Amino acid sequence: MKYQYIQVTKPNLNVWQITLSSPPDNRLTPELLIEFSKALDQVEFEWRENGGGKINPKDRENLKGKGSGALIVTSNQEKFFSNGLDWERSLKIKNFFEEIFDPVTWRLLTFPLLTIAAINGHAFAGGMILALCCDYRIITSGKGFLCMNEIQFGSPLPNSFNALLSLRIPNPKHHRDTLLARRWTQNELLEIGIIDEIVDQDKVVGKALEVGIRDGGKVAAGSWGAIKRGAYHQVLEYSQSYRKLNLPPQEEIEFYDRVGKAGNKAKL
Repeated sequence: MKYQYIQVTKPNLNVWQITLSSPPDNRLTPELLIEFSKALDQVEFEWRENGGGKINPKDRENLKGKGSGALIVTSNQEKFFSNGLDWERSLKIKNFFEEIFDPVTWRLLTFPLLTIAAINGHAFAGGMILALCCDYRIITSGKGFLCMNEIQFGSPLPNSFNALLSLRIPNPKHHRDTLLARRWTQNELLEIGIIDEIVDQDKVVGKALEVGIRDGGKVAAGSWGAIKRGAYHQVLEYSQSYRKLNLPPQEEIEFYDRVGKAGNKAKL
């Protein structure tokens, strides 16, 4: 299958790779997300054809892949894994997160194969969320900040983002600092458990491949996706709540509607 914004390859018999290929910084546009979703379906189909998901080991033993399966998610841009969403464009699309972005990230978060983010550049906002949806994270020792920078451009966090960040970063101090747009360095990420390993830039994908080959057999019986759906159900529930998110102008309107105005002095 041909794609415009991503590439799908197979570096090993039981390891697939989705490479974000949307210069200059891999913005997660609706078009890229649609392709990403189709690519996930392609990978799962091929995995199942290789024996993945067959609960009885005897049904897998004579098949080419014996059910082992892992997926690497990475980028072909030297500086960015992903710089997040096209924010202004996403605001113009009704229910963008609930109906376009979240279904793709939920699919990745609960994917039945082992998933490894090979973070070979910066991952900001939605790009950081994409990385956090994977089971393992390998990061470059070069340019590679992780940052939720929504506060810097006046955006609230989507419901699903809040749920995922609470699960992945349970420490209150680390969670607070993340919401305040801290640019986490590689060593800091390793220390707080967000990253599994730091390697040189040219070894990121190779290390991810090693992990996929090493641990991919654990998912052969087909329950990994269901296990993750149970573990991360809160993310889906938050997304499907359709809870209203206020932008700063709406926050201002609601404030003055509540307290009123008297020149420059609010009526309290």
